[in-house]
Amino acid sequence: MNRLALATTLGLGLVGCAHSLPSAQSIQQEDAKCALVRTLLNEPVPAQHLSEFTTEGRKLPVPVAVFVRKPEQGVLERFFVADSPDCGDPQFQVVRQLGRQGLVVYLQETQDGYTYDTRRAGPEELSMGGTPQGKVRRKVEGGWAIASD
Repeated sequence: MNRLALATTLGLGLVGCAHSLPSAQSIQQEDAKCALVRTLLNEPVPAQHLSEFTTEGRKLPVPVAVFVRKPEQGVLERFFVADSPDCGDPQFQVVRQLGRQGLVVYLQETQDGYTYDTRRAGPEELSMGGTPQGKVRRKVEGGWAIASD
């Protein structure tokens, strides 16, 4: 193999196989998203849904998928960027895609946070429609607070 072919092969291999490690900023963003999800799942309706899974004897942790609704664009966008979000506890685990019945959290951006609604759903039961069950705002000092408008 001549040097040019070798250099080209190595160059293409590096470009095609290069995976960057998550930056500190992206890790912080994912941690902030997880904090938001934890805040929401402690609210009465989402907590009741999680409790129902346990009462029914379903396998734990409950899979939780989180989407941002963008109705003006007709889009549901995944909230977590990572392929395997590191967000969960013994009760729930955030997943990119539901493989079985789980809990879906729908967020819709507002000026200072999100409105949200949650529902039990299977992999083929995602929805663009829904009535907000509450609102969460960013706290000035960081973190999230449930809004009581």
